[in-house]
Amino acid sequence: MKSSAPRPEILTRVTTSSPGIRISFFFCFLLIIWIVFAGPGFAIEVDELDAGREWRVRKIEISGNTKFSANELLREMLTQVRPSYLFWETDNIFDPVTFREDLERLRRFYEARGYYRARVSHDLTVDSENSRVEVKIEILEGPPVIVARVDVEIAGDYLSPPLLPIKQGDIFVEEVYRKGEEVLRQFFLDRGYAHVVTERHAEVNLDQDQARVRYSVDSGPLSFFGETTVQGTIDVEPYLILRELSYNPGETFSATKIAESQAKILALDLFSLVRVAPKEVPGKPTIVPMEIQLAEKEPREIRVGVGYGTEDEFRAQLQWQHNNWLGGGRRLSILGRYSSIAITGAITVIQPHFLTPHTRGIMSFRQDREDEDTYLLNASRLNPRLEHLFNPRLKGFIGYRLEYSFLDRISAATIEALGPVRERGLLSGPNMGLIWNTSDGPLNPTKGEVLSVTFDQAGKIWGGQFRFYKMTGEARKYLLLGWETILAGRLKIGFAEPLGSEENLPIFERFYSGGEKSVRGYARRKLGPLNANGDPIGGLSLIEGSLELRRPIWGPLGGALFVDFGQVSTRSFDLPVNDLKFGSGFGVNYQTPVGPLSLYVGFPWRPARGEASWQVYFSVGAFF
Repeated sequence: MKSSAPRPEILTRVTTSSPGIRISFFFCFLLIIWIVFAGPGFAIEVDELDAGREWRVRKIEISGNTKFSANELLREMLTQVRPSYLFWETDNIFDPVTFREDLERLRRFYEARGYYRARVSHDLTVDSENSRVEVKIEILEGPPVIVARVDVEIAGDYLSPPLLPIKQGDIFVEEVYRKGEEVLRQFFLDRGYAHVVTERHAEVNLDQDQARVRYSVDSGPLSFFGETTVQGTIDVEPYLILRELSYNPGETFSATKIAESQAKILALDLFSLVRVAPKEVPGKPTIVPMEIQLAEKEPREIRVGVGYGTEDEFRAQLQWQHNNWLGGGRRLSILGRYSSIAITGAITVIQPHFLTPHTRGIMSFRQDREDEDTYLLNASRLNPRLEHLFNPRLKGFIGYRLEYSFLDRISAATIEALGPVRERGLLSGPNMGLIWNTSDGPLNPTKGEVLSVTFDQAGKIWGGQFRFYKMTGEARKYLLLGWETILAGRLKIGFAEPLGSEENLPIFERFYSGGEKSVRGYARRKLGPLNANGDPIGGLSLIEGSLELRRPIWGPLGGALFVDFGQVSTRSFDLPVNDLKFGSGFGVNYQTPVGPLSLYVGFPWRPARGEASWQVYFSVGAFF
């Protein structure tokens, strides 16, 4: 085996009284080993491969790596094995030039992460008859380079430097080293120094496996926001853009406020390009003029979606939306949605900057039809709501529910289990909630948390026939454990209480558990109290939770292992923790531009009599 990087020469002295016999025996032994184990293939290095033939990759093995997974290393390479799930395709072509570059990429991968002494060697096992090669790569990682010292030199207005991501005693990682400069630069830009200049320098001593890091900062003068001009508007009124700015003229310059302003303008969905930046002017003025460059897009859009779920089967959605209806940034949306369980038609109007710059008003009218095992519901719903953004992480809302519902197909077994069920009536009352969100994405989060709490109340005081209150809280947490493995967890708790007789709580407002968005392994809503026919009747208290490990398998293909639990109680404020039901299983997902396509198989630990011993779930996006 030959190394792609120079290795020290090793000298060995051997003393023997019969050199000829010993040498002949040695070569015979090697010949036997080659015949027995080599088979049709033989080992060479890439420079010895016949360049006149087309070779294909049969297999890639990586050994010796302990600090980084084989998947991480394989992603650095352009030479790849044909994915096993594309079994109908031929093996990928092996290009010797690309493979040599891959070896250098692996060496550079280790160097960038502090392992400057890493060595990468290889063997190619060649099947000449079938023009196939098996690649064996061996990594000798060696010791890491350690940060021995970090110095920060500041010229100009003095500020105590922030806590840097690179510290003495850490492994010298280039990305962290570069991020240290970014942290310093952002620190001064956020404190009014629009003309700050930063530099970084590192000295790596391989004799001692140490690195010395130095950052220099020239802060420049303290700066303030000037006037902002808008370029590129045609049909959109400039005031719609200016009112989204997070800064005002005369305020201390802040890069964070510029980024927030750009995100808010993009969220209007009226522009394909948004750039908010200081205007280019000579010198280093203390009053910094700002400029917004825009490219408008068509305010009307049509969105079409189709899919399939194991519970709701075929589903389709059609939405027409105008992002500047009648001007003022007002949005009008008309939505139609269909599945075997629910059919919805909705008209929604959203008014931004309602009462305050951080509040928006929402008016929604919906016509819903829900076909469940226990009932058939037709409901007309009018829901006005105010949403307020307290900060980028915290959002709250307060609204009103005005709904007329008509229930059908309620069995005698359900009435026997619950007592009288009000089949029609007006639901009227307020609702409110808070959402705290620090996660890094809505479809496939990898870190952060999401906390939410909602409260609903209805009663005769509001003019309705139903009287109850209902509270629901949910917490989700995402942790990156290393080796690209994510631990995701969630806990959901809910309480409902009818005011007076139990029929004052609508059957469709009771808690149900089991199924795709609940406890996997159990059929939809089949976890909890059932009537004599085996149909769910819901409850007044709910607890649910999940733990899930997620990790990439190969390229865009990922896998997951999970354990879910949950239960429903027919009594108020009675969490049934002593009667929890568990389900576990595995899943695979495929990353797409619209989110991961997920397929889960769940197994109930103690399925009810007559229920399936496993369930399959298919959806777009992570389960939670």
